[in-house]
Amino acid sequence: MNALFASAALGLVAAWPASGLGWLLGKAADRLTGDPAQRARAWNRAVALPPAMLAAMVAVSALPEETTAPVYQVVLTTQAAARATAAAKEVSTLAFSRFDGLELVGAALILGALGGLAVATVRQVLGRARLKRIVAEARPVSPELAQAVRAAARRLDTGRPEVKVSDTIDQPLLAGLATPVILLPRALVERLPLERLVPVCAHELAHLKRGDNWRLLAEHLLGGLFWMVPPYALLRARAAATREELADALALEDAGPAVRRNYAETLIDVLRTRAAPALHPAFTGKGRRPTLMRLKAITDPRDPATRGRRALLTLASLLAIGLTAAGSIALAQQDETPGRSRSRTVITDTRTGQYVDIRSKYIRVSNAEFIDGKLQIENGKTSTYFGDVQIRGRLRAPQTIVLLNGAAPPAGFDPTTLPKGAIDSVEVVHQGDGQQSRVSLNVIMKPGL
Repeated sequence: MNALFASAALGLVAAWPASGLGWLLGKAADRLTGDPAQRARAWNRAVALPPAMLAAMVAVSALPEETTAPVYQVVLTTQAAARATAAAKEVSTLAFSRFDGLELVGAALILGALGGLAVATVRQVLGRARLKRIVAEARPVSPELAQAVRAAARRLDTGRPEVKVSDTIDQPLLAGLATPVILLPRALVERLPLERLVPVCAHELAHLKRGDNWRLLAEHLLGGLFWMVPPYALLRARAAATREELADALALEDAGPAVRRNYAETLIDVLRTRAAPALHPAFTGKGRRPTLMRLKAITDPRDPATRGRRALLTLASLLAIGLTAAGSIALAQQDETPGRSRSRTVITDTRTGQYVDIRSKYIRVSNAEFIDGKLQIENGKTSTYFGDVQIRGRLRAPQTIVLLNGAAPPAGFDPTTLPKGAIDSVEVVHQGDGQQSRVSLNVIMKPGL
């Protein structure tokens, strides 16, 4: 399979652990603070991890290897990264080696993801077209309510969308992208006084201020792309719930207990009476749950997170992003498809940080045999690698001795930086005493290089 498509398929599989990492990040935020702003930020980052991993893997695979090799070396600068890379490779090899039709499996994953994206796109187009008709048929609200909403927009420092009343919808919503409009159900406008409608509209203004209408569109499309990754749907739902809490907090800023109690009653009333789930994917108020957490946040607002807790959340976010980036680059650099006929030897020493990765089309080894399907090389014997030879890793002296054409190399010679096709063969002598590995590399360059 083409390296680019192989990375895309592997990226779709890697969305599972990336979603798990995102879930841990979001739950850590929930445990550390009740501040909806910090929790929403953490869950939004969690939702971004799987698509970021997929995009990074595809991007790295699309770049020339001479460009990505130095980045790969940076990824392997720590023992933890080296271990994670080896573990990821081992897992991917174990997972895919059971399939004879690996290319078929990869193609099915990619086609399935693109098909889900196409379905999500069609749903968005149809839903927004229907919503546009609803907006066109809606009626303006009273001048008093419109003026109060404009005042709320000034307080929130956001745009001033038009407010309309619709006979079609069953809950308030922010409709549209380029020209957003706040829509209110007719039954709600007729039943509630002005002072109870203004916080409801302020909630939608908070979504507008934060760009949640655009974020919801992007997440819906990504949900179609990752429809084969159920944990990603859980991430989206949890992120949407925290955004609702944050919008409530912004709408009720400096509000008194009576206003908060009335707002909570309005929310319960809306959730009881809504009856048009087919419209939910088209607007910001989709999936307003878990209800209990939201009601608690409305009636008993939490204090902002302390500086220490914000620092811990920032550190956790950076760690999650770093692990995602390192995993993406490491997996993308595993350019040979598991199961392909390609030789590879990895020599590591966790105490010294040595990591030697040698690849070629074939290998000649003296005194070697296959045990349980794995090549066992006797210590002290010479292994010679031929055909498209590449050397990667960290070559640490004195654990690694490097020769060039049988002689001492010039100062600064590093075989891991050689361009692809420069090495004719590599003679390797690997010795290990069970605690430390030593390896001798005799790099034979192609004539004229």
